[in-house]
Amino acid sequence: MVEPTDIVDTLSKTELVSKLNQKKKASSEMEQRQFAESLKETISDKAQRTQESMKSDMLIISKDKMEQERKKKDRKKMKKAGSQDDNSDQEETQHLDLKA
Repeated sequence: MVEPTDIVDTLSKTELVSKLNQKKKASSEMEQRQFAESLKETISDKAQRTQESMKSDMLIISKDKMEQERKKKDRKKMKKAGSQDDNSDQEETQHLDLKA
């Protein structure tokens, strides 16, 4: 048979054990909440970083386009200058022929 002191001791321990279990459960829930919050912050930080890099990529792309346009203009100028040089060369050769 069970002695009355054992019953009282067991009952007092069950209350403490139940409180400990509640605290453990609460702490695990708090850990999950903290993890979820940190995950949200990480995701938002990464989202902001990707937007910044997209802006810088657009700047690089626009600089490349400007450079290509400048090169096209330079080529056109060179062609025009080349055709004018050809005409002036022809005129000079004709002039040289006239002197000879």
